[in-house]
Amino acid sequence: MKATVWEGKPFHVFVQEMPIPKVQHPNDVVIKITTSAICGSDLHTYRGRLGSKNPPWLMGHEAIGTIVEAGDGLKTLNLGDRVMIELTSCGYCNDGRMASCMTHSPQTVIDIGYGPSPGEPLEGAQAEYIRIPFADSSCFKLPQSTELDLDFILLSDVFPTAWFALDCANFQPGDTVAVFGAGPVGVLCAYSALLRGATKVYSVDYVPARLEKAASIGAVPIDFNKKDPVTQIMACEPRGVRCSCDCVGLDCLNDKLEPQENVVLNNCIRVTEAGGGIGLIGIYAPLGPSPGMPLASPHQGVLSVLVGQLWTKGLSLKCGTAEIHRLQPPLRDLIECGKAKPSFVIDEILHSMDEVPHAYQRFEKREILKPVIQLPYPMETFD
Repeated sequence: MKATVWEGKPFHVFVQEMPIPKVQHPNDVVIKITTSAICGSDLHTYRGRLGSKNPPWLMGHEAIGTIVEAGDGLKTLNLGDRVMIELTSCGYCNDGRMASCMTHSPQTVIDIGYGPSPGEPLEGAQAEYIRIPFADSSCFKLPQSTELDLDFILLSDVFPTAWFALDCANFQPGDTVAVFGAGPVGVLCAYSALLRGATKVYSVDYVPARLEKAASIGAVPIDFNKKDPVTQIMACEPRGVRCSCDCVGLDCLNDKLEPQENVVLNNCIRVTEAGGGIGLIGIYAPLGPSPGMPLASPHQGVLSVLVGQLWTKGLSLKCGTAEIHRLQPPLRDLIECGKAKPSFVIDEILHSMDEVPHAYQRFEKREILKPVIQLPYPMETFD
């Protein structure tokens, strides 16, 4: 099979022929991938900052496919089932708290597509096949029809993550919202806020095409490269917005487009009205020395934050990895009934694994918003 490989060199991935994985444990499945995606968090690895210390590994964690091999210990899945890849399974996962998983990765929530972990190594989903352990809880069953796959693929990460950001900010219908970052998660966060009844949503970024995408769904575009975004928003919302969401993380840029890791969180504190909420779902995980050194610097997750304003204004702040497992069923239902169409963020569809390295280059340059890979469906008949 063909798979996308990162070998520890920043800004470089390549496609390599690899053996097709096999079932190793009774709860495993092997999936032939038919749709996968490149995520903004994959760019953290691409830049050399995020992932295991032990390259090489296969990239990707967002995928849909068909089960072509199954272990004999499965209870809910069968050969031929169409599934979406989630994460691994444990007691926390079974309660819907996937971000707290201790079974597979006790030291980190980062797993599929980020290299060998303290648990059992997994490969990535930007490939033609993948083995998934603990499959009964690590795979989300989909309808056999492929009609909505471009929407369903976004359930694997970015749509639930965007929705979760609003939950973290204690969003309620009628609220005003500022979303920092207009990448795939940020635009979907703005979209989710409008879908959930926000009265006004501000989308903060500096890339014209991304601001145009946000404006196309009804958000107010705010270009932070032109003027302080908080000043721009406060001109329309003198008391501030009720909710703000950080959909950027450790790769924050200031108004001079220079790295400044605390700028978005502090802007959230500044722009949120007294008693409001902040949802922080951008990745700020502490990162030690990485294979990407010296181009990638360590990130300790220690920021200079406006705690005085946070306290004085009585703001709430919640952060962390999204509870994707819990959110997938209701968001799937919104898609199936036609209430949500998150696939509007997809602007590049690849039809071959060989196209993936170039797509990474374009994604890194912010020339595309959300690239997706669609591969042939399996021709096998499963009994």
